Amino acid sequence: MVQSVSWRLWLIVGLGFLAAYFSAPTVMYFFQPKEVRSDAETFQKSLPPFLPQSHIKLGLDIQGGVGLVLGIETQSAIDNYLGLIAVEVQRWAEEQAEGGQRPRVQSAYNIKGAQKLALVLDLQQQSFEDFMQEFGEEFSSLVVLQRQENKVELGYSEAEIARIRESSLEQAERVIRSRVDKWGVSEPRIHRRQNGSILVQLPGFRNPEKAKELLGRTAQLQFKIVDDSFDGFSKVPMDSLPPGITADQESTLPVFMGEDRNQLLEFLSSYVPEDRQLLFEQEPLAGGKTRWSSLVVMAATEMTGEDIKDARVTMSSDGFSGYAVALEFSSLGGRRFAEITGKNINKRMAIVLDDVVESAPVIQQRISGGEASITFNERRPQQEIYEEAQQLALILRSGAVPATITILEERQVGSTLGPELAGRGIRGILLGLLAVLCFMVIFYRKPGLLACIVLSLNGLLLLAGMALFEFALTLPGIAGFILTLGMAVDANVLINERIRQELVGSKNTKKSIDEAWRKVFWTIVDANITTLIACAILLETNSSGPIRGFAITLMMGLLISLFTSLYVTRVLMHYLAHRLNNAELRAWFGGNRSRRVWRVPFLRFARPFSIAAAVLCTAVLATTFTKGLNWGVDFAGGTEMVVAFSSPVQGDAVRQVGQQAGLENITIQALGLEDQQYLIRYENVAEAGPSTEALEVTSSKQFISFKEGLLSQLAAAQPSIEQIDFVGPQVGGELRVQGWLSIIYAIIGILLYIALRFDIRFGSGAIIKMLVDVVLVLGFYVFFQRTVDLTSVAAFLTVLGYSVNDTIVIYDRIREHIAAYPKKPLADIIHLSLNDTLTRTLNTSITTLAALTGILLLSTGQLWTFAMAIAIGVVVATASSTLIASSFLIAYETLRGLRSKWGRDNQKKVTAQT
Repeated sequence: MVQSVSWRLWLIVGLGFLAAYFSAPTVMYFFQPKEVRSDAETFQKSLPPFLPQSHIKLGLDIQGGVGLVLGIETQSAIDNYLGLIAVEVQRWAEEQAEGGQRPRVQSAYNIKGAQKLALVLDLQQQSFEDFMQEFGEEFSSLVVLQRQENKVELGYSEAEIARIRESSLEQAERVIRSRVDKWGVSEPRIHRRQNGSILVQLPGFRNPEKAKELLGRTAQLQFKIVDDSFDGFSKVPMDSLPPGITADQESTLPVFMGEDRNQLLEFLSSYVPEDRQLLFEQEPLAGGKTRWSSLVVMAATEMTGEDIKDARVTMSSDGFSGYAVALEFSSLGGRRFAEITGKNINKRMAIVLDDVVESAPVIQQRISGGEASITFNERRPQQEIYEEAQQLALILRSGAVPATITILEERQVGSTLGPELAGRGIRGILLGLLAVLCFMVIFYRKPGLLACIVLSLNGLLLLAGMALFEFALTLPGIAGFILTLGMAVDANVLINERIRQELVGSKNTKKSIDEAWRKVFWTIVDANITTLIACAILLETNSSGPIRGFAITLMMGLLISLFTSLYVTRVLMHYLAHRLNNAELRAWFGGNRSRRVWRVPFLRFARPFSIAAAVLCTAVLATTFTKGLNWGVDFAGGTEMVVAFSSPVQGDAVRQVGQQAGLENITIQALGLEDQQYLIRYENVAEAGPSTEALEVTSSKQFISFKEGLLSQLAAAQPSIEQIDFVGPQVGGELRVQGWLSIIYAIIGILLYIALRFDIRFGSGAIIKMLVDVVLVLGFYVFFQRTVDLTSVAAFLTVLGYSVNDTIVIYDRIREHIAAYPKKPLADIIHLSLNDTLTRTLNTSITTLAALTGILLLSTGQLWTFAMAIAIGVVVATASSTLIASSFLIAYETLRGLRSKWGRDNQKKVTAQT
């Protein structure tokens, strides 16, 4: 037996060294200068060759950089795929005609925005049914939607639409990843979320506009033939054009121009039939404005960018006009391009990029060789044109996204704010850990020192696990790390308290320890599983990077805590049991010291506390419905930023700058007490309509105007924008519903677990207690008008997990005493159980609060709010576990007794009447 314990002890020591080995690169990473950390290749070279290459990375909110959530509008992907099929149908029809077969397809084009393909047929020598049979053999994914004489409209089946949507999302992710890789950003993080959007994080990157231009561009390249004979605009009343629109009638066909593209499109679209398409050329003007000029092309797409093999920047053909992007087609694309140019000599070919005509040269001759070019001959600085050409060539080489991209969220963290918050967070971890260790040693003496060793191993294993999976450490992740350490102490507190209780009145110390382990095992498992349920639901229902980081950190920490508390601690205690005799072991656990016996009359205070809690919950809910919550941009949509100044600035001065910039419903909240840092939030309002594109453009103008106002009017205070978050209103609404569902699902999941592990008597008290805890924590956000965002959801779920953790320990002791004293009144059993577990309840709450002390003292802003909400939840949960959850067991038993008595009385009446 001694050899078995020694072997397991050496296994634990080896595990500790292994954890230190895998944690070493992370420790070195944190001590490297920022320049080295930001360059993955440089950091890898600095590592000794014998160390692993994986390590914890810094999240966007710590390292600084740009984060975007890209929405993929899969409906436009169907349009694009139909456009490609239209080209294939046209080729198929031409091949049929060349072989002397009938019928011919006179034209094929996709109806823009309708997800339909239109075919104009010549059915002189073949019936429609025969044609569709031949057509269906070639294009089996299309079904007939509608037919009018010689025109038939086709579309995709539901199964094909689902396949295209999934394929579009996968292709979009590949293209975006390819663009970022070719761009050379260090350690980017890209993944597709559950709702189909794509999260892109670029740590250390400082140019958000360039990131949006690179990643938000669809890069759909199309070649279309210009219809220079179009006469549809002859019906336009030239003498009554809307303000802002002018017409150039000197050319062969009238050309309409204006600075508002949407206005031109709305005014002219009714004059263009569906077999033609209205596009625009753009011309930059002074002051950052753009003039749009109309151009009508054939709706059929002759060729797309799918056939592009390479794209590179060259000088224009004359060598003087500027730069061009030379396109090299694949062999098949080269032959197709030669065919198109050969059939359309003396016609103009529009080179269309994302529905904008980049150029429309006249085809002078058949162009073979598989090359074409997009020329930039604008009157702008050559360096600016060169950079745009380089970026366009990179995008075209990376491939086109098959659907329209919209910016759903945008987050920017400055290079100073992130590291500053990280430093505070790490100092908070160390301070909280030190406070917990000191408490355990002071209160439990030698067993407390043993718990500190186990707790240190717990932290080292968590650090190594995060490094192995290369997790990104975020600010909520830091909070999760601290909370993990605080909750990990709970198991050690349970073990020590139970051993102390078993030693009372027992002469055999070793048997007392074994009996304590037997009784505490499932209590520890049950207490941790409830928090794991909350974490799993948080992972399943939330796609936000920081929130997932918090949930994964806490979940991994709880699993490691189960291992260290149930295995490592027991091995160490068995080792002591075989090294020490009975008296020495009893003295080691403090068995010779008198143990305090509590006799607090909890049930006497339960009713007044429950009434007070009910009144306070009613006040919180009433205030919530009347005053409302201070929704963050995560849930309400809008723009939120953190602005810092080198010297104190009054909030009214900042508000005045925002109002002059046209910011709607601006709110300003001071961070700290020195008026040098403010949290500013305002609504995004689109001037040109509700479209996402108009919203982004207007929001950018508002932000630029506000930034210029800060730099000009408050220049003396040296303003700097340290963080920016932009969330679209649709996404905000979805996240808000998602957040509340997370809390509801967590309550249901925890309640089901309690019902399985205990019985229905315990369910009523647990659910009432959970609701009380959630509402009282909500009161912190309501009364102090703290921002409710995604991290608030994490705080609520953490409080839920902790709340039930505490309740289960008490319920487990009540269940144990019910079995031991079956004839004892329930009130006496509850009184005994609450006093038996009181020391553990207080110590667990104290250590958890001690773990949060560092963050509460050193951090500010969102992280401080997060920690304070959890701290309030710990206090509330401790009180409600003892005074509400337990007393409701008596209420349930009383209600069941009344129902049984009512049933017996009714039965007697029925018997008497019979």
